[in-house]
Amino acid sequence: MIKVLIIDDEPMQRQGIVRLTPWEDFGAEVIGAAGSGMEGILLAREHRPDVLIVDIKMPGLSGLDVIARLREELDAEYIILSGYSEFEYAQQAIALGVCAYLLKPLDDDELSSAMRLAANHIEERRFHLHDVGAADVGCARLNLPEEEPIRGYLLHAVRHMEEHMAEPITVREVAEELGLSVSYLHKLFARCGTSFSSYLTDCRLRRASQMLRESDEKIYVIAAACGYQDTRYFSKIFQKHMGVKPSEYRHGKGL
Repeated sequence: MIKVLIIDDEPMQRQGIVRLTPWEDFGAEVIGAAGSGMEGILLAREHRPDVLIVDIKMPGLSGLDVIARLREELDAEYIILSGYSEFEYAQQAIALGVCAYLLKPLDDDELSSAMRLAANHIEERRFHLHDVGAADVGCARLNLPEEEPIRGYLLHAVRHMEEHMAEPITVREVAEELGLSVSYLHKLFARCGTSFSSYLTDCRLRRASQMLRESDEKIYVIAAACGYQDTRYFSKIFQKHMGVKPSEYRHGKGL
């Protein structure tokens, strides 16, 4: 189970996040909710959460202060909530290695996407898959069931998606590759707490993030390599899931 801690000085928003987010979809549970940065630090040290959802602007310690203090103590993912769209906040957040940077008023779908991304990162670390192929890493991200042949089907599907990411990929194409019906393939991904399209987007954005960090390729080249021929659409999707534009992500990587 993924443990989540929420740190936000606005009671209504804090309670809304706790009550309205479908935590079970991510294999997660809320283990605490703090109304200040210092209270959040104390709860984090006590409960060792896997994900911290932190308001950036709070009396006393800011969200960035909290993350700066905890990141050496916890192997956790951080999701920043901010009412401030200035790039300086995003820069600092990226420098601290946050998973996502979300602007208020908070959009439920964006929070769900950020949680799914955080959960994927956590599962990858938990499986300690340093010496396996990309398909095995992908299956770890899916909370892969143990039973066969389901495991084999999903392994094959993930491998196909990773290998053909630059091409247009449809669920029908992958289902035919596996010899399955489209509806059954949808059910396999749903069983893992996600959908075919969501997982494909996650694959592409993980590859894009890696290329932005590790190469100097033009944004349109990276977009095409990840299956996005429309660079503007790629930038929109990237910003929705990561909280910043691709160029900003790249600029902030070395801060």
